[in-house]
Amino acid sequence: MDRLPALGCLLGDGEASDYLLDHVGNCPSTFLAWRTYLCVYVSKGFRICARFAVPNHLESLVKLWQYAAQLKAEERRGWKRLGLTRIESVADHSFGLAMLAWLEAERRKYDVGMVLKLALIHDLEEAITGDLTPADKRILGAPEVHGARRRAMDELIKNLPSNLRGSYRRLWTDLRLLRTKEALLVHELDKLEMAFQAARIGRRVGRTRVQSFFQSAAREIKDPELSRVLNQIAS
Repeated sequence: MDRLPALGCLLGDGEASDYLLDHVGNCPSTFLAWRTYLCVYVSKGFRICARFAVPNHLESLVKLWQYAAQLKAEERRGWKRLGLTRIESVADHSFGLAMLAWLEAERRKYDVGMVLKLALIHDLEEAITGDLTPADKRILGAPEVHGARRRAMDELIKNLPSNLRGSYRRLWTDLRLLRTKEALLVHELDKLEMAFQAARIGRRVGRTRVQSFFQSAAREIKDPELSRVLNQIAS
């Protein structure tokens, strides 16, 4: 496979991503494997450069920031398929979620610090795996998707200070298993933020073209108050 389109995909180039997807045909797992390999490979190059630029104790933080910064260029592929010219990035979405999560956690008197951490890391592994749409996840299957996410999170967590790794791994597990009220809130607000964005885009492309996003959110949002907000957005 040509490595230049693959590298472009890694760096957030939408056309390169489309090229790569076209050339792996019906095997998105190949695409996922290539992207993960390249992301870790390139990040190791960044790590070597960082050794000459910052003190050793800051090297891991620089590395983690480099991963997180890639989310600024990682387009949300569900919107791209609507033919939009300006595509929301994963970082855009994460900021919107963090704002919703902060305000709602304050209102409910939840652990605000935990909620904000969960919101900020909820899609962090997509810096390595790329943004996976629901269709991608169905084709790949749950075991493949979970394995890719776990490997990506392992790579990310090892760049945290050693005394923080355990707590952040527990947060990631909380999100995956939805085993705390804070994790469940972030999970449902994640879908609500998508619905807010769908409503905005619907004004440009027509409501019928974004109905599937509202339906996807409705399948995940069970909280009565958030469900009422979703119904208002989608109506």
